[in-house]
Amino acid sequence: MQGANRRSNSVKWLATACVLASVVAVAPQSAVAVPVVAIVLAVYRWPDAALELAVFSVLGLRPSLDVFSVREQGLGTFQVNPAVVFGLFVLVVAACLALRRGRSGRSMWPDARLRAAHLWLFASYGIGLLSGWRLYDGPGFEQGLREIVRISSIVAGFLLVLWWIEADHGRYRTGWICLAVGLLPPLAVATWQLMTGTGYREPDGLSRLQGTFSHPNTFGPYLVPFVLAAVGGAVGVHGKARWWRLAVAATLSALVTLSFSRTAVLVLVFGLLLLPILQARKWGLTALVRASMVVAGVFVVGWLAVGSLIKDRFATLSSETPLREVLQSGVPENSLQWRLINWTVLVTLGMDEPAAGHGTGMTEVLNPIVNQNTGIPFNAHNDFVRLFFETGILGLTCYLIYGVLLSTWALRTARLTGAARSSTAFAVVAAFLSMFFFTAGTTELSLQTALQYELYGMLALLAGGVTGTRDPELTPGLTGEPMGRLR
Repeated sequence: MQGANRRSNSVKWLATACVLASVVAVAPQSAVAVPVVAIVLAVYRWPDAALELAVFSVLGLRPSLDVFSVREQGLGTFQVNPAVVFGLFVLVVAACLALRRGRSGRSMWPDARLRAAHLWLFASYGIGLLSGWRLYDGPGFEQGLREIVRISSIVAGFLLVLWWIEADHGRYRTGWICLAVGLLPPLAVATWQLMTGTGYREPDGLSRLQGTFSHPNTFGPYLVPFVLAAVGGAVGVHGKARWWRLAVAATLSALVTLSFSRTAVLVLVFGLLLLPILQARKWGLTALVRASMVVAGVFVVGWLAVGSLIKDRFATLSSETPLREVLQSGVPENSLQWRLINWTVLVTLGMDEPAAGHGTGMTEVLNPIVNQNTGIPFNAHNDFVRLFFETGILGLTCYLIYGVLLSTWALRTARLTGAARSSTAFAVVAAFLSMFFFTAGTTELSLQTALQYELYGMLALLAGGVTGTRDPELTPGLTGEPMGRLR
């Protein structure tokens, strides 16, 4: 009897495999349904383990996959690479766990202000989706939908970490350990690139460190929050604890410089300037003075160590030709002039559709300035220019409102953290403000998927640092009360 059952089961599995193979042969896109179903079943069976794995993936694994996110990898028609699979995994796990939360009566958004902020974000992308569909039919809709799926997976990662930390605020330290573990592979690869001169090679022969990231302009900003956390942590401690934190900050700052990313240097400078001001909002004038002294020391030591490299890097932006003549001729002499020309072209084209733009994701389709090596149109290299071109004034306004609301939530949450955790909390807020606002969009945070996972993960961990201080505007999930297990 048992042998007959085994044969029957074998026949069923074989028939199922044959049917799936036939379907995939006719419609290859349907192959994605197999891993999706497998993930759904696994999450349903082991929800807590799935949450733990997803959170570690968001905090510790994603930085090592960023190099696969570039379009020049040539990994197939559907671009099924590890970075894409990762996003799909995060999105499916979050969707399944959100359904479980709904069935148990818990809100997907523990804080109403977070929900409001992200409604503005999705409104911006929705405007671009509708605009692209209206102007360019199928291709415009496809580009917009792809961007919405990408940003949805990032927000899903944020929610996963938020749910995880709410279930047990003691996981705050574990979360930062996961972030530190995720930092190790990029540092190891960057060290190898430094020793062998095998980093990102510019046409002029300059070798730039990029670690496991797709470009040095991603690697450099990725290190900045860790530098700020180390500097912020050095403010409230003494002795050896302060010196090893400053040593970490100095080492990571040197790697930021060796990425030769001017954007990363600006992000770091603005973040260091913001950090004492933010800390003073909670701890007063004494904290401002102490933090300012530490930051000033970091600036002095950093300039003495790598100031010549920074000076040489920014010196290449100078030009004797007046900017007006450069814009008229369209022939740049350096990268800054190239960016100004690129921005001028995109803003001019964007004025054809000033209200709702040309459609989300259409910059790399419609931009007349093309990369000669790949044949792909360049991006805007500026968030605000890109969003104006793709979503118009309406979409850009929604995006800015989202940034203000999320920054307000982060700052308010950081001010409620305990003394031991406030240094990292304010460091995260300083990093986000610097990348989003103070670099005037040049960080391209909205397109830097790895940076968004990093910053969103750190922002979610802020909720785990909140003490028992009561704030009537905060929901119970952010006042130190455990939300319970998923089961």
